[in-house]
Amino acid sequence: MEYLLALVLLVSMCYAKVEVEEESFFPEYIHPCNFTDDDFEKCVKEQIEESLPYFAKGIPEYSVPSIDPVDLNDIVIDGNGLKLKFSDTKMHGLAGLKLTDLKIQLGGDNESFTLSLKGNLSLTAQYNADGRILILPIKGEGDAFINCYNIEVNISSNLTHVKGKDDKEHLKLLAPKYKYDIESTTFDLKNLFNGNKKLAETTLQFANENWSQLMDDLAPPVVKQIVKTIVKTINKFLSKVTIPRIIIGYKERL
Repeated sequence: MEYLLALVLLVSMCYAKVEVEEESFFPEYIHPCNFTDDDFEKCVKEQIEESLPYFAKGIPEYSVPSIDPVDLNDIVIDGNGLKLKFSDTKMHGLAGLKLTDLKIQLGGDNESFTLSLKGNLSLTAQYNADGRILILPIKGEGDAFINCYNIEVNISSNLTHVKGKDDKEHLKLLAPKYKYDIESTTFDLKNLFNGNKKLAETTLQFANENWSQLMDDLAPPVVKQIVKTIVKTINKFLSKVTIPRIIIGYKERL
């Protein structure tokens, strides 16, 4: 009987130790911020700056998948005499984006979260084009390479409190809104006009000189996917971390 009690006690101690280790575990680049500190917002900003590259590569410990590159849906531009389709599209560069602004409102009735990210992004895809870019004809299919320079995306979102699968309280970004600005874009479409180099160079030069008009159609679905991916990744992480663990001194509501 004594051996049985000892065995039960030993198992209980080991289980408790595992619980504590799992509850206290954080990757070394994630550090909770103290809500009662005057520099709370500064702490959050520094935390995001430090952890952003890791988030982009994925955090297996929290079931957060890699988001660099990001698989995009097919993108179709169909209008003004041009039909241009991009398929098997991938977006590269989220890991290299830099945080340029952050505002976080916590503790009141209307909690919110706003951040701005800036950097260079590139897209690789298979394209199929037929029609005209303004005054020039364009026709071809093959590999596409698109580079967007100094793209800045501003995301504003409400913050809400939800009960997680662990029956504990978590933060969640809700109803995000966004706006963006792009400094410049270059296009490289291989095999235009069945490899006619002269026609291809003329058309690509014209497209790159008038990149903003092409991006009026191309940018919205791409930026929408950027925002969707970032918000989904943040919420995935928050769903795994209770509020008291990530924000020290913050009073739960639920």
